[in-house]
Amino acid sequence: MSRRIIYLFLAATALLGLVAGCAPLKPASPSMFYGNCITPPGSDPCGSDMNICQQFDNVISQKYATSGACRTACNQVYNHLYLQGYDMQDCGYMLDRGSDLCDQECLRQYPTKK
Repeated sequence: MSRRIIYLFLAATALLGLVAGCAPLKPASPSMFYGNCITPPGSDPCGSDMNICQQFDNVISQKYATSGACRTACNQVYNHLYLQGYDMQDCGYMLDRGSDLCDQECLRQYPTKK
């Protein structure tokens, strides 16, 4: 999928969010999560962004008892990727982005089970 299509999709999603007002955030679909993850604002010098985002996507695609358990899994992926040296390959910002989005998605999927 080209980046232009992803940007258009994200813009449409943002517009729908404005129209919906203050409704509770619903969990993102895996493709939406992945699309948000691989399209960081600004330049993208990381050549491994798809791999990084796929690993975080694998976390949110599983079921957990609580948001805490889900967020722990996000943190484990972050630590694993960090130890593999992705932060030294111009991908540190992608690790942070994937981890932040993963945490947010855990809170969306398990809002009352913190």
